[in-house]
Amino acid sequence: MAVLAAVALGAQPRIRGAHIGRNSRDFSASRRLDFLGFTRSGKRLRSSSLGFCKPRGVVAAAASPAPEATDSRYSQKLVLVVGATGGQLAVASLLEKGVEVRALLRNAEKARSLFGDKLQVVVGDTRNPEDFVPSMFEGVTHVLCCTGTTAFPSKRWAGDNTPEQTDWMGVRNLIAAVPKTIQRFVLVSSVGVTKCDQLPWNIMNLFGVLKYKKMGEDFLRSSGLPYTIIRPGRLTDGPYTSYDLNTLLKATSGTRRDVILGQGDTLVGEASRIMVAEACIQAMDLECTCGQTYELNSVQGDGPGADCNKWAKLFVSAGTSTNQV
Repeated sequence: MAVLAAVALGAQPRIRGAHIGRNSRDFSASRRLDFLGFTRSGKRLRSSSLGFCKPRGVVAAAASPAPEATDSRYSQKLVLVVGATGGQLAVASLLEKGVEVRALLRNAEKARSLFGDKLQVVVGDTRNPEDFVPSMFEGVTHVLCCTGTTAFPSKRWAGDNTPEQTDWMGVRNLIAAVPKTIQRFVLVSSVGVTKCDQLPWNIMNLFGVLKYKKMGEDFLRSSGLPYTIIRPGRLTDGPYTSYDLNTLLKATSGTRRDVILGQGDTLVGEASRIMVAEACIQAMDLECTCGQTYELNSVQGDGPGADCNKWAKLFVSAGTSTNQV
């Protein structure tokens, strides 16, 4: 049955909505499900929606081209990307913008084969609390967590890489270790986490993936950290898990580049991995996204691309509706 596919940066279940993947001090420098209903007010929130939220360091003015790599908003960051092998698109986009990236992942050699010496690499496993040493967070301004595993038993569960261990315990350990001085913690979760007792989500949740993601979300909300949670629909485009940087930078979303953002876990549809990665990056600098949870779908259209002002309009428009979790 089609729903018995995996949820992660790898294979995705073809149902409406789904998820987006020892101790070392090595700091070397180194689709066609249409949007089926944003029912709140019957409004479709696209990049052309009205409203605005001022990004940090950006003057509230007309939309501008994508920022250059020398933009101080990017050059002054150090982003710790957790699950960087699965979050390759986010890493590639950050590097292209001139952001310094530190990657926490289990396989350092794979990261270096993909990105060379363009990022710092820290070897660790979020499931092991002792792997979180203070030096890991030295200088870090933002954290992006895109860890995950499959919803149903698969070879990716080897080594106890289950939803409970990865989506709950690993996320909990990371949040508990992050310094309170962090500027923003962005967590990639999934649509449907509040609907575990409803079809088709109860099928997706047979082994607890949605339940454990929701537990991770709730732990972040209660942590006192400034956070933003992005819940993508069923992921499309890719998965991009074994490509070099140049290939990743050429990835496109085809014709489904427009974005719909919602709140309250009401969206049902697909989400481009490329647009999810960009949403996470853009949310880091927007004051209006702090303490907020958003669902994301991709639809036909040109979309916001990397334009920070267009993303700001999207986020603030989504926030005009009742904020439910």
